[in-house]
Amino acid sequence: MARSREVERLMSRTLLGKALKLACARSERIGTPLSVMLFSIDRFRLINHRFGYAFGNRVLRRVCRAAASALGRAVVVGRWGNDEFLCILSDCGPRQARAQARALNEAISGLLIAAEDHVVNVTVSIGLAWAPNDGTTPQEILNAADEALYEAKRRGRERIVAAENLERRIFRMGAILEMALREDRVVPAYQPIVDLRTGTLVAEEALARIVTTDGRVLSAEEFMEAAGQFRLTYKIDWMILLAALTRRQTRDEDLVHFVNISGDLLRHPRLLMELLASAKMSFPRKGATEVKPLVIEVTERELLENMDLTRERLAPFVDFGVQLALDDFGSGYSSFQYLADLPVSYLKIDGRLISRIQEPRVLSIVRGIHAVAADLGITTLAEYVETPEQVERLRGVGIHWAQGHYFGVALLDQSVADHRRAMSVNWANGYYGRKDLALPQP
Repeated sequence: MARSREVERLMSRTLLGKALKLACARSERIGTPLSVMLFSIDRFRLINHRFGYAFGNRVLRRVCRAAASALGRAVVVGRWGNDEFLCILSDCGPRQARAQARALNEAISGLLIAAEDHVVNVTVSIGLAWAPNDGTTPQEILNAADEALYEAKRRGRERIVAAENLERRIFRMGAILEMALREDRVVPAYQPIVDLRTGTLVAEEALARIVTTDGRVLSAEEFMEAAGQFRLTYKIDWMILLAALTRRQTRDEDLVHFVNISGDLLRHPRLLMELLASAKMSFPRKGATEVKPLVIEVTERELLENMDLTRERLAPFVDFGVQLALDDFGSGYSSFQYLADLPVSYLKIDGRLISRIQEPRVLSIVRGIHAVAADLGITTLAEYVETPEQVERLRGVGIHWAQGHYFGVALLDQSVADHRRAMSVNWANGYYGRKDLALPQP
């Protein structure tokens, strides 16, 4: 693909690396401020896929022009990756860097580029870092800027995030999490899972939440990064699993109970054995197979890190009758091999695939996943279902179960009746208007 003159004139990654090395050395030698800005074109891969690489090149060209105009000649700018650009701002402290980032964001966010019968509004996510606060070597500063850029994308894109703010946020959230663990304010919220064939509520998933001292509820997305940094993930798993087991003991509800388990908890065998003892108290018969089961969810990432350890630590649970679910299936690893190596009962299809199920290629992938699972006697479950159109396609494929905001959000310690009342109006009023498949009332 031919590249435009604007793109060609940008400094290469190799030259950028050398320029950053010189800038860091100068900043350390004479004590002048240095800022680094890493920005990425939002959804650039999707733009290329939807409108073609020629249009993608037009987007690059317009972004280059806008960046040059907004930042001026004093800023060194180069293409760092496919959709990423690195800006080196010598003699520029935090306040000036933020001003430059805002100017860049405003210049690019105003771009409207015609494509076929669409008009594409280009946006960028920006990560900021500076020396010496975020590091003194090129690699340290780049790592800080990259983490800030990742956080900007995680928050919804078209954001400016500074590395120093990110660090403060993580430390602040870590303190909140530690206090919540000490005060038993890390609690499960239960999200309903629905049988797509009958419209009935068949299961629930326990999801971690923090209840703050002022009564707010924080989702896992807000504190799990801090949990990883502070090595507290296993404690969260432990509390949520115990709470789910206690719920099973105290409530006579004929539901399957899904709980997540991390690689962090798998590295604590003593806690796992205590959990198994609690499971045996919660399911007092000969095995969990005689009642609605407890299902432990593991992700492909955890299996990839140590398959043998995962299998060894979960074996006593499986022997007792606890079932396994493979979460985020299709997220990019050796998915199908795990189906051969583990006694998986449920397959939770990655939500990123479900969000794109209207695309023919993705629909074919989901259909293939379901076909393999069904042939193995595995129940398929779609995550992050949000629209009736997605439900219709999933039913057409034959997916067994589903969960997501379309059916109901996760609620704190609610009963089955509460779940049914909380189901979305679209579902509760009838399955696409089909009263024969309407959700049973409590």
